[in-house]
Amino acid sequence: MLIRLIVPGELARVEDMNASLEAVLMRHGIDQALRDDVRLIVEELASNVIKYGGDPKGIPRHELSVHIGIDDRRLQLEFRDTGAPFDPTAEPEPDLDGDILERDIGGLGLHLIRSLAESVDYRREEPYNLLDLSLRLNATENAS
Repeated sequence: MLIRLIVPGELARVEDMNASLEAVLMRHGIDQALRDDVRLIVEELASNVIKYGGDPKGIPRHELSVHIGIDDRRLQLEFRDTGAPFDPTAEPEPDLDGDILERDIGGLGLHLIRSLAESVDYRREEPYNLLDLSLRLNATENAS
């Protein structure tokens, strides 16, 4: 892995993680469009873990980490958290064609992640949720 970032499970620290990711990706010549995609993915995943992954009293007890790898064609992200077991790949796709007032709340963030990434794989290795994402380095290829 190129870099590993770890932050406590606090919403205020998500921006710290994203700022560090932005700096690393810029240093390795990753274009702005792909950096923006990574920012959206990290914000969505981190927010979900912090809000829904654990202690109902809201006490931050999670560790969040992102491992980043870059090869010739892909940016690999491994998102690791200590929240409750949750497989986002098992969640159904939201009904995007239904009336907005009749749709269930939620699910759009996961849909966004699936649409931005070339692949998304989940596994549980106690005490961690591990979500592996692969994005094409060429953002225009990734979008198709």
